[in-house]
Amino acid sequence: MTNERYLIASYFAGAALSAGLGTIVYLFLRRPFGGVADAASGKRLSPVLKRLLPWGLLFPALLGFVSVSYEGCNRHTYKEIVQDRGYLVEKNQEQISSVLLYILVAVVFWDVIVFLILKYAQDCRNEPQLPQVDD
Repeated sequence: MTNERYLIASYFAGAALSAGLGTIVYLFLRRPFGGVADAASGKRLSPVLKRLLPWGLLFPALLGFVSVSYEGCNRHTYKEIVQDRGYLVEKNQEQISSVLLYILVAVVFWDVIVFLILKYAQDCRNEPQLPQVDD
């Protein structure tokens, strides 16, 4: 396989891998997150959060993939980039690392959302009800 074909194949494989990793993380977290969203939030907020979760995990995974540039300090043209197979492998590893980092940041973001939902729900339950005054 030539370096040019390797670049094309590895780029599409990396894109598929990043989408797959984002989807796997979503499938792993959707039920616990749905349970928390149903139990702690209002009727309007729960469906919105459930619809945002897949995009909030898949989009960062793809963003991590495209955030890696093949251009480097010594390589500015396509010919210079394709010339070295080791450089291409290094960039593929950098893409995978970036995808995993972006997914990790997305999961931490959703953890903060869950924390805020639980805190808000707890505050609403602990809030004393004011007695109604009859006129």
